[in-house]
Amino acid sequence: MSMNDILNIERHYKEERDQIDKYEKIFNRFQYIRFPACVVDTQTDLAKLFRTRYEKTRDIVSNLTQDYDSLQSNSNRSGSGKLLNDLAFKQYLIYSGLDLKIEILRLFKDTRFKTCLAKELAKANQEQANKTCRASQSPQQFLYTLFMQNVLYEAKQYALTKWSYIVRAKSEFLDYIFFKKDAKESHENLLDLMETVTKDLMVTADRTVWRCDPKDHQLGVTYEKVTRLLQGYIANEFDLSKEQTCERECPDYKFSKDEGYSDSPFSSRHTRCSGNVYDCRFVESDMKVCESDSTSDRRYEYIQFESGLVYGQKGTSRAVTNVESWHRWIFYRCSYCLCLCDDISPNSDRFFSLRPVVADVERNRVVTGVRFVKRNRVFHLQIQEGDLLPQGVINQTEWKPVDSFDVSSKDVKKDVDFHMLTYEKRSIDLDEVKVKNKSVVTGLRFRVDGTHLNLEVQFTEFDFESGQLIEPTKKSFWKSGGSDQPRNKLLLKNPNVSTQSNSSVPLSSDNQYIDFTNTGFKEDAAQSTVPFIDIQDVTSDPPVPLSGIGIYYKGLDGYGGFLGPKLITYDFSPYVKMPTWAIQGS
Repeated sequence: MSMNDILNIERHYKEERDQIDKYEKIFNRFQYIRFPACVVDTQTDLAKLFRTRYEKTRDIVSNLTQDYDSLQSNSNRSGSGKLLNDLAFKQYLIYSGLDLKIEILRLFKDTRFKTCLAKELAKANQEQANKTCRASQSPQQFLYTLFMQNVLYEAKQYALTKWSYIVRAKSEFLDYIFFKKDAKESHENLLDLMETVTKDLMVTADRTVWRCDPKDHQLGVTYEKVTRLLQGYIANEFDLSKEQTCERECPDYKFSKDEGYSDSPFSSRHTRCSGNVYDCRFVESDMKVCESDSTSDRRYEYIQFESGLVYGQKGTSRAVTNVESWHRWIFYRCSYCLCLCDDISPNSDRFFSLRPVVADVERNRVVTGVRFVKRNRVFHLQIQEGDLLPQGVINQTEWKPVDSFDVSSKDVKKDVDFHMLTYEKRSIDLDEVKVKNKSVVTGLRFRVDGTHLNLEVQFTEFDFESGQLIEPTKKSFWKSGGSDQPRNKLLLKNPNVSTQSNSSVPLSSDNQYIDFTNTGFKEDAAQSTVPFIDIQDVTSDPPVPLSGIGIYYKGLDGYGGFLGPKLITYDFSPYVKMPTWAIQGS
């Protein structure tokens, strides 16, 4: 074969190589595939099979890519003819290409499952919620990345096979038309199978990203708490009575205040509830109280009654105080009641920012992640933003600084800058706020809807091919969740402390709400406000544009659980189609 023939071959495929390289640059923005949830930390037959096939495919592709790069780097040098005429190299290209096709076929079509491995992976990925959150990708994002990766692999393999066939035909006088037809049909059939299977799976695939519980719960690192909103509180009925009598019973005090009338030893020495007192009850007349350290957000570690009944977790702790009911005059016994204190004081962290948090849309930036943070006793939603590029690619993400403030500042206003939780206003709505394709998330904020804290999300239209936001400063719009139907309350019944559970799973659904409430009296002496707030970063890896944001509750029966944000990744299913260059003949 002459050098002129070689140069003609190289010119013929330069455009195709350029298209492959362009596609590869886009794919590299998505990075390499992450194992799906059902493969993470499991030893099932499905997980083992996928790992085995994935590793075999990776080895084949590694060698194939090395040859592809070597061929391309030599294509404009005078020594390329020697490489192209190497019979062993040509045979290797063909047979390694067949090996790769077999592995891709096994992924998308497997008779043992009467379906395909990709479908089994997608199904298992969505069913195992306790593992989905470890994958850093939504199940749909995994499928899209899997599809993009295999298109790239097959495109390189097909290009190398065609080059090899043409060179063999030129140098060995073989019938290239036969080889070309056979290779083209095999290539197109495989691409058609990949597209059909992936489209079918992606339409129904879950697009949410959320965070599992960490191995170790750490206050201020993985979670935060609303403090002293509703908390178990011991008060003498004499102090709760406006008439300063003990003629009534503890349950009669559904709403009252501790006025501090009595001079009983316990009433005078422990920190009085500065707010309202609710829902009192009588347990026993006498008790031993283990008070918490003054730096703690708890009042008591545990309460042990005369009968031996213990509220809270008894352990080796500080000295206990004997609390005994007493008589006023002869006829009335002044009992100690166990109530709930709504303690509006500097020791209570109960504020949520209402200020909007918006990405820098003028620089074509969009929201790619979110997390809760607590600053100066105020909970904020903080966003991760990134540059939006063509075809849904994200570049250069960073966390936008929080607009922190002090609720006591003169220029900061209640119900304008922040919402304060109270006994009457302690509900938060649980929704996924999302839109259909063609718009992406560019901002977030909380608003107050009646007595409920409610999430609003800002959306902006964009062009998928160019990656440009469409008039973001004029046409962006806000949307909240919910429906016309009344919301259902997600009820917590006598929950224990959130961090005592082994693991939490999502338990909420759209159009629900949950009240911040106290832990159970028996379980924790009602000392903690639950649910806790999950402050872990919620991002996808790699980052993608979002079609929505949600606030959800995760927990375990009998525990307080956590509130956290979740992402709804952009729906890429309409864009699962083969590039023209990948299927065109040559």
